[in-house]
Amino acid sequence: MKNNKIIQTKTGICIDDFLAYGIRGEKYGVALIVNPEPCETAAVFTKNTAKAAPVLLDIEKLKKGGKFRAIIANSGNANCCTRTGISDAEKMCEIASEKLREINLNINSDEILVSSTGIIGRKLDVSEIEKLINKIKINKENYKSNSNSLDAAKAIMTTDTVPKEISIVHEGIKIGGILKGVGMIAPDMATMLCFLVSNADFEKEELQDALKKAVNDSFNMLVIDDMSTNDTVILMSNRKFKCSYGDFCHALNYACVELTKKMARDGEGATKFLEVEVSGAKTKDDARKGARAVISSYLVKSAMFGENPNWGRIAGALGTVIEFDFQKTDVIFESGEKSYCVVEKGEVKDLAPAAEILKNREIKVIVNLNSGDKKATAYGCDLSYGYVKINAEYN
Repeated sequence: MKNNKIIQTKTGICIDDFLAYGIRGEKYGVALIVNPEPCETAAVFTKNTAKAAPVLLDIEKLKKGGKFRAIIANSGNANCCTRTGISDAEKMCEIASEKLREINLNINSDEILVSSTGIIGRKLDVSEIEKLINKIKINKENYKSNSNSLDAAKAIMTTDTVPKEISIVHEGIKIGGILKGVGMIAPDMATMLCFLVSNADFEKEELQDALKKAVNDSFNMLVIDDMSTNDTVILMSNRKFKCSYGDFCHALNYACVELTKKMARDGEGATKFLEVEVSGAKTKDDARKGARAVISSYLVKSAMFGENPNWGRIAGALGTVIEFDFQKTDVIFESGEKSYCVVEKGEVKDLAPAAEILKNREIKVIVNLNSGDKKATAYGCDLSYGYVKINAEYN
């Protein structure tokens, strides 16, 4: 793999011939992502056993093989735990197909994947979805003229405060994506929908392996609170660019990590972005478990909100999942160029400089176990009064 710099661009998901459209109404938002040609497609879904209807439908479609050309997604309703969920999800695909046929893109409903996000347990109003999608204006002569990644990113937002998108170029490899997610975020993804596209020329199996690894190192290392019923990451590729698999995996991992950070920064009620690195572990699994335990601890999150350098909570969280020798351990707080070691080989230092670092908006906690050479990083945010208020009122 070459080590050239990854360049961030401003096209969002609209790389190459990929198109995106979005619209918001009072009740729902609807996004449509399209490629005129069939694309190789990989996906990763929630491990929650109470999977939403769109997730179940997509899983069945992907099992049958074949390629896909479009994704339709809605916000405002999860289409989960209702009697008509599957038929409503199928109807959404049919509505998208009909819309695309109007502009001479003959895409069948079985070539379309579907995603939903929003309130669980309420029947999806498919007629409202149809009204919204019919309001999307697509130029028959020039599909790209009103294709807009930002519109699509805004359409899938729920409690998000900002739209989230990315586009990068690395060694000729292009990756674009949009994402929503700020709450119900825990390892095994989040209440998140993430749609990624690329030009990389790989078979479905190779795309699937690359996506699983990227998700494991990014979205599965993000913790805000809980695990959703609708988590979905879909990757589509038009296969127009031959490249090194290592370069592609590197670029895909980068894109997913950057989107993960965007989610953590926009966590519900968040006042601080947190990054926890556990290094010097004996195994990669220990490092991953340790980082996730610290980032998911409500006591640690609360301490960060209160700008309280209570390193004991970090040690306590770590000890719930792995064995480690505190007498070998370093605990370091970082923010920007400032860094302070509050615990060095088990010896506790003055807490005042650490408290100063915690006043910043972005904080990195480094726990070096000094027992090996493996490390992992997890992402999250603090736990504020605002988080409780948002989730007490969300309905």
